[in-house]
Amino acid sequence: MNANSRDTNKYCLYDCHAQILSVDDRHADKAVNISKSKEIGESKQEDSLLLEYKALSQKLSVAGTVLLQPEDQGFDHQFLIKTISELNEVDKNQGTSKAFGVATLSLDSTDDELEELKASGIIAAQFIMTAGDEKYEWDEAERLAWRIHDLGWSVDLHMDGSDLHEVEQRLLSWPGYITLRHIGQFLRTKTLKQRGFKSLTRLIDRDKIWVKLSAPYQSSRRGLIDDPEVMEIAGALIKWAPERMIWGTNWPHLESTEELPNDSDLFRIFCNWIPEISHRKMILNENPSILYGF
Repeated sequence: MNANSRDTNKYCLYDCHAQILSVDDRHADKAVNISKSKEIGESKQEDSLLLEYKALSQKLSVAGTVLLQPEDQGFDHQFLIKTISELNEVDKNQGTSKAFGVATLSLDSTDDELEELKASGIIAAQFIMTAGDEKYEWDEAERLAWRIHDLGWSVDLHMDGSDLHEVEQRLLSWPGYITLRHIGQFLRTKTLKQRGFKSLTRLIDRDKIWVKLSAPYQSSRRGLIDDPEVMEIAGALIKWAPERMIWGTNWPHLESTEELPNDSDLFRIFCNWIPEISHRKMILNENPSILYGF
């Protein structure tokens, strides 16, 4: 923490984008460090994964978390639900005290299954629609968006923001809110003049989309946490509609292929983006409370 972030000690922070991996997921990812000693059982290793996140939460004064289901878990929600339950058991003075989940849904999910997920702390569904890696056809995604709206859930949309103009009218017809991760995740084109960015501002103005200010390195051509192109987009969005921005750690930074970014440095950069303290409190505390019900 530095002088720019001291004001955050005065209120709760909500991390709107993080993941906790199972042991199998974590071992499959070489970028994430964990002991593989045979002397440590799987339950002990899973405990250590939770402890890592709890330590980060305490360091940053995070009081609530939205956990996304890792892609490698497919449509199996057991580990996500287990982690939500364990985080919600933590004493409020010991780090994270509230947790919700964003699940990946099968198109065959029954109404009863969806109700059970809601009762377990799921509050949104992630739609992975990146070109070439789509989980659903767009018509299927639209039908699913209507189904989860009946549960009071939002859609966590994973796609290249550079393509938003191609689906803008479709998204406007969907019910409820949509969140975009990673500062809009503009992967192909990174200017404020591009059609995708203009579509995003229109969707924000129509009260349709919220944007997660997370993982600036994910959109950077060089994997930088302080890339000028990405920072320009972040600054423009914050200026355009701070009331539609939320924040996330993106822990444990699964997309990083080189050295893992430092979480304190990421948070410092985020605070530097938002010099106005009232806007910073809005994004870290008030907006997540509105969107997710913390």
